[in-house]
Amino acid sequence: MVTDRLTDTVYFSEWALKDFPVPINNICKLLDKYGIKYGFLRHTKDYWCRDYMPIQVNETKFVHYAYAPDYLQNEKNRRYITDPTAVLHDLNIPTVKTDLIIDGGNIIKCPDKVIMTKKVFCENKNIPRNKVIAMLEQLFECSIVFLPWDKSETYGHADGIVRWVNGNTVLLTAYEMSRYFANKFLKELERNFDVISMKYSTRPRNREHSWAYINFLQTKNVIIVPVFNIKEDEQALQQIEAAFPDYQGCIEPVDISNIISHGGGLNCVSWNIKQPS
Repeated sequence: MVTDRLTDTVYFSEWALKDFPVPINNICKLLDKYGIKYGFLRHTKDYWCRDYMPIQVNETKFVHYAYAPDYLQNEKNRRYITDPTAVLHDLNIPTVKTDLIIDGGNIIKCPDKVIMTKKVFCENKNIPRNKVIAMLEQLFECSIVFLPWDKSETYGHADGIVRWVNGNTVLLTAYEMSRYFANKFLKELERNFDVISMKYSTRPRNREHSWAYINFLQTKNVIIVPVFNIKEDEQALQQIEAAFPDYQGCIEPVDISNIISHGGGLNCVSWNIKQPS
């Protein structure tokens, strides 16, 4: 599996540059600084390109899934559903297609595993659960670790919960929206991984944004961490730096307050890949 640690190119929807010019330009300056290529995707209908762009399994295998999230199925929001076919044609990227409904934000890639929430079963409710698992394992060529879905969180995306660090270690967000689900996530992850849990000692706590530090953008040369000009920023950066000592001096904050207010973070608004050699 091509993990974020291996990626050398980042894409954003053109809509992201149009709607959030300041943070996107700041991110691009950092990508330039660390020698990471970047570009902008045409033919998109919203800026959350992580969710509709394919999953890279190896240098030449990209899984093109059905993007039909339940939260965009009403008449008002259906116009924001992007079919990435034209985007991929522009990039000259061939894909392996599947009819499974998946959101890219619900995929956390480890070398030999993928972490997802169980929302994938709800989105594919017409397919038996064991068949969904078999299809995912075949597509991604690895085993799948499933986390429970906190249905109070509409999107059900794993990239707001956990990230792979290295080896058998993952970083778990401070999921302060629900202590019950925070414990469920920890218990399930500990079956498969060594878990580093993020936590904060600030008072009063900004629970609205404290989950979102986990939604950083990681490439082979730099980790760009979302910050919000709140007290938790410093503690979040310290914990991410401690979890990724091999990125020492290469972990950079970017204020994305205007992006997070729309419901997503840096991983959500980007799509990073390893270019075929």
